[in-house]
Parts: sequence; C-alpha cells; structure tokens
Amino acid sequence: MRVSPRLFLASTLLLGLSVVWVRPGPTLLIGGDAGCYARVGRELAERPLSSWLELTLAHEPFLEHPPLALWLNGLVVRWFGVSPAALVGLTRLYSLLTLLMLAAVAMRLASRRGTSVEGPTLAGFTVLGALALPGFLYQSQVAMLEAPLALALAVGLFAIAGMLKSVTPTPERAAITSAGLFALALLAGFWVKGPPVFVLIGVVLVAIAFGWMRPLVGVAAIVAGLALVIASVFTFDALRTSHGLGPFFSTYLSKQVLTSVTEGRHHPEPNPFFYVQPTLSWYGPAVGALVIAGVALRFRARLSRLSIEPMVLGAALWLGVVVGFSIPVQKYQWYVHPGLVGAALLVGSVLVLLPAKLDRFLALGCVAGALLWPFIALVPWESRLSETQRQIAALQAATGPGRGDAIADCSTMDWWVSGHLMGFLWDAKRVECADRAAWRFDGRHVAPP
Repeated sequence: MRVSPRLFLASTLLLGLSVVWVRPGPTLLIGGDAGCYARVGRELAERPLSSWLELTLAHEPFLEHPPLALWLNGLVVRWFGVSPAALVGLTRLYSLLTLLMLAAVAMRLASRRGTSVEGPTLAGFTVLGALALPGFLYQSQVAMLEAPLALALAVGLFAIAGMLKSVTPTPERAAITSAGLFALALLAGFWVKGPPVFVLIGVVLVAIAFGWMRPLVGVAAIVAGLALVIASVFTFDALRTSHGLGPFFSTYLSKQVLTSVTEGRHHPEPNPFFYVQPTLSWYGPAVGALVIAGVALRFRARLSRLSIEPMVLGAALWLGVVVGFSIPVQKYQWYVHPGLVGAALLVGSVLVLLPAKLDRFLALGCVAGALLWPFIALVPWESRLSETQRQIAALQAATGPGRGDAIADCSTMDWWVSGHLMGFLWDAKRVECADRAAWRFDGRHVAPP
C-alpha cells in the first residue's frame, strides 16, 4: 500500500520536532561564542529599550556583529530571565522553523517546476536530509548566530523557488511577491551576521544561468535586496549619530569584516584543506550526495524520481558558503554551518531517488523514532560530555556569586568561554586563578577560596 505524501511529510516533521527539542542532560550554552552572545543579551535586557541602539559586552561597546539576533536574545532574557535553557530554546525554535521552510522550499519547487515527484514527498525527504546532517543536529542546540542565519537563508531559498519560471500558467505577481520576500530575507540575514547571506545572490545567478529564472526578475530581486541593506545601514548609523553614538556599520565593516578577510586567520598557516575535516564530519552526507547527484545527472533518463532543480540549487548554496566564505577566511570551523540549508536540500534530492515502495516504511520509521526519541532523556549523559561541557554544566548549576563579584577561574576552559558565562550568569568578573577573588571555580564547583 502506498503511503500518502502528506502523511509522509508529517511523519518526518514529527521526527524533526522530537529530535530537535528533546536532548539528554542539562541544556548547556555550548559553542565558543554562546556565552558571549548570551551576555550581550543580558546586558540589553537590563537596560531600557530606548538604549538598545548600543550593544555592549562586559559593559563596553560591542561592534563585532549586526544586532538583530542579539536584540532577540535580549528580549528572551527580559521575558524569561537569565536562563541558558531559554536561549537554547530560541535556537531550537529557529531550527524547527528552518525545517518547515525547507519543506516549503521543496513543495514550491515541485509546484513551479513540475518535479517528477510529488511536492510533499520531496519535502519529506528534504526534512530527512537535514536530520541526516550532524551539522544541523549540532547547530540546533548551539545558541550562536548560525541558526537564525540558516533560517534567513531558508526563507531566501523559498523566495528563489517562487521566482523560478513556472511550468504551469500562474500569475506573474507570484514571482514579484517572491522577489520582495527575497529582498527581505537578504536584509534579515545581513542584520544577523552580515556578508554570508549574500550567497543567496549566487544561487539566483545559478538559476538564471540554467534558464530557470527570468533575468529581469532575478536582477530586480538582487537590486531590491541590496538597496534595502544599504538603506538600513545608513538609517541605523544616522539614528545612532542622532543619539550621540558613533557609527556602527562602518566600524563593523572596516574593523570586523575586512579584518577577518585580510588579517583574521586563526589557523597557524594558510591551508586550503583547513575545512576538509569539519566539512566531512558535519556534512559528510552532503559530500556523498554531491557525488551521487553527479552520477544521477549522468543517468537521469533512467531515474523516474530525479529532481534536478533541488540538487543544483541546494549544491549552489552549500558550496557557495564553504568555498565563497569559509575557505578564504579560514577563521573558525563553524563558518561552514550557514550552508546547512543547501546541504539539506541536496541530500533530500538524493534520498528521494530511493524506490517509492520504501516510503511507507520510512514513514513508519519516522513515527516510531519520534515516539521513542524522548526516552533518550533517560540515558546517562555525563559520560557523553566533553571536559569543557562538564565544566560548563558545573558553572551553570552553581549558585552564590553576585553582580560584580570576582571569580578566580582555575578551570581548563578557554578564558573567553568561562569569562562570558560568568558574566551572563551573574554579571561577575573572571580573574586568573592566582588572583584574589571572592569566589573560586575549580572546574566542578564555585565556592569561596
């Protein structure tokens, strides 16, 4: 018996909800900059909204990233208090919305391009494609900027799908509306993390090159998006100047973006293979899917469920991030993560090549997995944590320090991680282990010396 495509999609989304939202052990602010962004959010939450034009870190101006995601962190801390679980919950919400947008991208591609497989089926496999990526499963729990950026990219990809030429007669206003949505996605992504969102422009150019999009529509969308970004930059800096603050974006672009490109290599040597290891470990399925896609395109006449557009557009976005933004900078390994949206679409377009008779078994497996996954919370979790994660768990569970207290850090954590976690949790100050302080953190306990 053939499973309903919509039921298949629902089963994959149910599995996604379960896997993203339920994890064993305490909810931790893992990730190198999670404590930093949480601290920025706390300092915003403690000030009136009228002062939010200025981001601060340790009560000093913070100019390293645009403010949109950090403003949202501030709202979460204001509403839910100083809670790591609330900030990680926000990241999980971003990730679930990204899964929904990926499903919507696949369904729109199927409706406008007449793919050989039904839209809900392609959408379900796209969701499975995301869940097959260790990078997505990891980033769905990390309260940094990659999750909201991925959501903006997914919205942009949805807009691109709507801008494609339709194989069936449709009103042209659909493409015009999608072009407007593309511009808004470009704007939102830029205000989350700046230049990486411009990979969407490359995807539009790929669609034009393949003849799937009218050049006028694509160029108009790009121009509108860039105009919105530029106008917002000048407006924001003018607003800051009127409040007696210095310009933000000119400083950000000159001292953060350009410095990252020209001087910010944190790797000991310029190495073209710097991102091979994180790409294989976090996005190995996408690497395999890219190879399979190449073979499938060679034998496409024999494959009844082959959908070319998701393969090409997904690969364009994923490779655009890795090659266009990660490799030239060689700064941090997590720079590959914004490409997860394209990687998911690529993997899903390959998974859909499985025989149709397997769909019902996959649907049953997804439902069973979704129902059984919550029991993972009963699994002992301490042994699965790294040493740094154990120390983060100990710090989050500690009580005692107050605002302005000095904490001697005798842990093995990086000072950036421990210092900003202390700042977020108590607005406390980290000092070196040998310094005099009211409190001492040995990696397991916070107590008076």
